Amino acid sequence: MKRKITLLIMLVMVLSMCFGAVGVFAAGEDESGVRTIMIPPSDKKYMAEVWSKMGENGEYLEMEFKENSRNDNTDTRLLEYDDQSGSIEFKIENFRSATEKSRSRALATFVTELQDSAVSGQTQKNIMDTMNAMDKDVSLLLLPIVMQATSADVYTAMKWVAPLLSIVRVILGVGAVLITIFLVGSTVLDMAFIGLPFARNWMDDRASENGNQKPKFVTNEALSAVKQTEASLDSSGGYKNAYLIYFKLRIVTYIILSICLLYLVLGEIGGLIAWLLKLGSGVV
Repeated sequence: MKRKITLLIMLVMVLSMCFGAVGVFAAGEDESGVRTIMIPPSDKKYMAEVWSKMGENGEYLEMEFKENSRNDNTDTRLLEYDDQSGSIEFKIENFRSATEKSRSRALATFVTELQDSAVSGQTQKNIMDTMNAMDKDVSLLLLPIVMQATSADVYTAMKWVAPLLSIVRVILGVGAVLITIFLVGSTVLDMAFIGLPFARNWMDDRASENGNQKPKFVTNEALSAVKQTEASLDSSGGYKNAYLIYFKLRIVTYIILSICLLYLVLGEIGGLIAWLLKLGSGVV
């Protein structure tokens, strides 16, 4: 009985090794370290166009091997496309032997042209998934290359928004007028609060009745200016003019709002956006 069980276990182990060997063979990688990716017939024409942009016989995909790579292959290309069979041969051993800079350049050259081609999205996905599964270093290089193609297309976005720009201009104009009215009204109210004691007392009384700590529509700068002026009367430091204090505190607000209104009124918002985008690209 024990002998039969032992033979059964040995048989299972042998079968497992055989199936494992078949699985490795079916993965598509031959002894020279080449992985084959089949292209559907409908995309063979477009893949041939992609390959034609890789230089003469794929010279743009040539890589430099590391000194200690021990790779004697004279063909240093990252991959090769066979138009007859419609297959991409990804030379994984060449990739592993290449320097970081050269294999990143070769992979970026191929992926960029592939994404800009007419090859179907499903075929592109299959190619990316297969390459991604070959080696973890391929996966690490593919991520920034693919993400780079997802940058914002501001020009196309503006063309889509163009029909709505007339409405947006009106809204911006109304906004500019409202901001101007609010700024002037807020300044007049602040000056009345600072310079007219009876107006200040009336505003404080109304705020107390409504349970507010400070009068509505009176800015913090006006409150601070009054407090600093009253404090200067009780000190030996001399009298401080409340209006000077107020305008010192508000000068930054006036400058910023003036610039914003100037850009809105003169229609220079596009130039401002272009400058901000240029600044952002420089920082990145």
